[in-house]
Amino acid sequence: MDSSDQTGLKPRLLSHGTVETNDLETARRFYGEFLGMEVFQTSSRSIMMRLNSTTTIACVESKTENVAGIYSHFGLDFTTRDEVDAAYETAVAQQEKYAIRKITRPVDQHGTYSFYIIDFDGNWWEILTNPVDGYSYVFETPENTEGWRDQNQGRGRRPDWEQAASET
Repeated sequence: MDSSDQTGLKPRLLSHGTVETNDLETARRFYGEFLGMEVFQTSSRSIMMRLNSTTTIACVESKTENVAGIYSHFGLDFTTRDEVDAAYETAVAQQEKYAIRKITRPVDQHGTYSFYIIDFDGNWWEILTNPVDGYSYVFETPENTEGWRDQNQGRGRRPDWEQAASET
């Protein structure tokens, strides 16, 4: 088959994303100790992290200021609101130790209960409730804005998975 007949790429897996740091050792402590990720140093300027997944996050030392914003964040899923509240309390208590720039208060939004942490490098992390398979349910919805709105941005599904989680 001529490669011009193909429509788009056909990757088998989303394998990784990248964040930047200005201090690799501080990043290693934050990601490993605070966020609980498995961390592996891959060079004098980089580490790789993962958490219960094959998807990894590369952290690369950079000399420039990170300009990531709230829309460039990674989500760390918890099962219950109580777990998110406990994570919030831990983050507040350890904010100075890990040089966390900002911690927002937990709120209900887009079908989850969550808060954000802005780490010392300006990377954003969302701490949230989510079903076991995360946002996979989105792909079960007809792809249109009306279908998403009809689900109230996922809010209508939350009682079902929260109930299932409490029964396990």
